[in-house]
Amino acid sequence: MNIKSTLKQLSEMDGPSGREHAIAGLISQLLEPLCDEVRTDAMSNVIGLKRGDGPDPRPRVMLMAHSDEIQMMVSAIDGPFLRFVQLSYDPRVLVGQEVMVFGRRKLRGVIGDRPPHLMWPRERRQMPDITDLVIDTGLDAVAVAEYVQVGDYVLVERPFMELLGDRVAGKAFDNRLSVVTMLATLDQLQRIQHLCDVIAVASVGEEFNGLGARTATFQVQPDIAIALDVTFGKQPGADDIGSFDLGCGPVIGIGPNLDGRVTDKLIDVGKNLEIPYEIEPLPASSGTDAWMIQVMVGGIPTGLVGIAIRNMHSPVEVADLQDVSRSARLLSTFLGEADQAFVDQLAYHLPDFEEEEAV
Repeated sequence: MNIKSTLKQLSEMDGPSGREHAIAGLISQLLEPLCDEVRTDAMSNVIGLKRGDGPDPRPRVMLMAHSDEIQMMVSAIDGPFLRFVQLSYDPRVLVGQEVMVFGRRKLRGVIGDRPPHLMWPRERRQMPDITDLVIDTGLDAVAVAEYVQVGDYVLVERPFMELLGDRVAGKAFDNRLSVVTMLATLDQLQRIQHLCDVIAVASVGEEFNGLGARTATFQVQPDIAIALDVTFGKQPGADDIGSFDLGCGPVIGIGPNLDGRVTDKLIDVGKNLEIPYEIEPLPASSGTDAWMIQVMVGGIPTGLVGIAIRNMHSPVEVADLQDVSRSARLLSTFLGEADQAFVDQLAYHLPDFEEEEAV
């Protein structure tokens, strides 16, 4: 599997929260040769099953990476211009961006603001107000009213870019980078014997409220789950605590949102493989699908593996592809060792009080 070309495909495909049909179709195609079964549910979650080599009933381990991306939405038509609201974009990076408006027909446009000459000095020093920005498609007011309506989705258009070495940049790396990691893991599993059934889920709606994680986990009901997502890369202005070097390898989350025994197993696998990895302390919500997975169906022992990116929630997110290959190696080895004995030890057992008293 070519990680770079696969990420390019996924990054350049559209898949806003609530309209993931196109990206779901592409992910389904990519999963087909790697799984025994692939289906897409009513929510557009893509669910692939790779059966294990052990006897029935086999442990069920779920990998989940969300497929949706942040987006904008038309909020008003102002003559030839479009006003918009946005989900999680940083307004500072929107001025000057090329966009695609998903109206009655697709329309290219650009986001503009007043020239700096027409702003007060204090306005030039401030973050732009989203209400001051407009989308200009180049059409007149009559044509705009014909093709566009309030509620149409808008995505930034950004081609995939190769930087030096193994570094790349583009849009929607949050979280298409983790989808690629999941695919690379399944690719490695083709050459590894594993006793567990592996369920690969590309979930929807994580940027909105995690609705895909809830519905898919309820359907799959795994014994163990590992959420895959991005985390913060080190860059100027980023706190050293909570951000990580690109190329540092998988970032393993630890905290109450995650099962300590699953986390410990991921760390042990990383040590045994002698691959670089980092630990991310998460004392509250992880801000990922793991938050929803953990409490579904009576509780799912859940782990979290992240990949560091720079410029998160912008059209120029930057990543190191070595982190994808190393994370896939960690995950495929973990899955190769996830047998029934490991699942059994995750079950809660009452302590032996008599034994404790004797000690």
